[in-house]
Amino acid sequence: MKNETSKYRRDMGTLGVLFIVVNGLIGAGIFGLPEALHAAVGTFAPWLLLIGGLLVMAIVVCFAQLTKLTDRSGGPQRYYVGDAFGDYPGFVIGWTFFAARLISQGANVLVLVAYAAALWPTVGEGPAKIALIVAVLGGLTIINVVGIKRVVAVLGAMTLFKILPLLILMFVGISAAPGAANVVLPQFSAVEGIALAALYAFVGFENATIPAGETKEPQRAMPRALMIGLAVVTLMYFGLQWAYSHSVIAGSGTDAPLTSLAGEYGGDIGASLIAATIVMSVLANLTAGHTSASRMPPALADDGLLPDWFAKVSRWGTPANSIIFFGVGAVLFSLWDDFLVLAAISTLARLLAYILSIIALPILRKRANYPAINLTIVIAAPVALALSVWLATQTNIQQWQTLGGFLLAGTLLFFIARRTSRPAV
Repeated sequence: MKNETSKYRRDMGTLGVLFIVVNGLIGAGIFGLPEALHAAVGTFAPWLLLIGGLLVMAIVVCFAQLTKLTDRSGGPQRYYVGDAFGDYPGFVIGWTFFAARLISQGANVLVLVAYAAALWPTVGEGPAKIALIVAVLGGLTIINVVGIKRVVAVLGAMTLFKILPLLILMFVGISAAPGAANVVLPQFSAVEGIALAALYAFVGFENATIPAGETKEPQRAMPRALMIGLAVVTLMYFGLQWAYSHSVIAGSGTDAPLTSLAGEYGGDIGASLIAATIVMSVLANLTAGHTSASRMPPALADDGLLPDWFAKVSRWGTPANSIIFFGVGAVLFSLWDDFLVLAAISTLARLLAYILSIIALPILRKRANYPAINLTIVIAAPVALALSVWLATQTNIQQWQTLGGFLLAGTLLFFIARRTSRPAV
């Protein structure tokens, strides 16, 4: 078991980790998913999300076991994969994961701008659009540089403002439902066709494992936050889907199902409130992503796998250079128009991290003088591996080729860093 005295300030507790988990999971996906799920499997849709959450819980359980073995920052790419299989595999996972998250950040801010433009059309194009992008990503960069405690405070407020309207909509929708309709089991082909989209709504929890070096008692805080966060989000997904699938607008083909549901019960005010909630949700997702992903290069630099510049600590006890690098990179990527393929790469990179991290679990437990497996691992690991591998097979050759390009670029940087950087002692 490798522990270290962190050079960063440990300002984040269990609640802060929980905020990152919840906001990593709830991005923009759930706002467009209810109609697609209902169209595919009807009133079975809420139960499909519940099953999806239970399956992903197997992966989360494995990650919770991994977080008990270290208090170092880096997550999958540093401790889980790097320490189990060596520097190069750890770097590959770290680099592809970081690159995918960086591109995702650029794509997600465009989603925020699109929804913001529905409320305020002026920001939808031209200089105003660029100004909003710079303001959002620049603001996130600044609050990350001046300390993770401030990020936790911001995330806490965002989480409250985005979850409260959703909970209100969920309870109103369930209360207004005419009665529980019979659940008709769909054909397996229908489930198979939509399951991938449903399960994609549950990725993002792993972001919370990265800033362990800035977390108080991470070996206790992170397992709790991971398990609680996924459970809370799964129940919210179930309730929202139940409310939608039992409403009069289910099956109407709307492109904005929750906004339409809110409009059904609350008129224009309700629809506007949910539109604003979507903006807040994406902003919170961007905040959580910035906080976690910007801590990945310092972890690699600490191990001599990237230049030491990335690990330089600011007077606020944060890796400022890496945070600024991430912010500037996200702004540049947001100015590029086509993110569809690269968004899929983000998910594929996560799945590879899941698979290798789960395989590493028995190895790392044995090195930490624990039994290689326990009952929890025996139950959860096979389910987690099977699910991750299956999801990875649902991608296409273009996505693998794009990921391969990142791997080649990462390999070049790896060997440059090995020649010019010295590993941390």
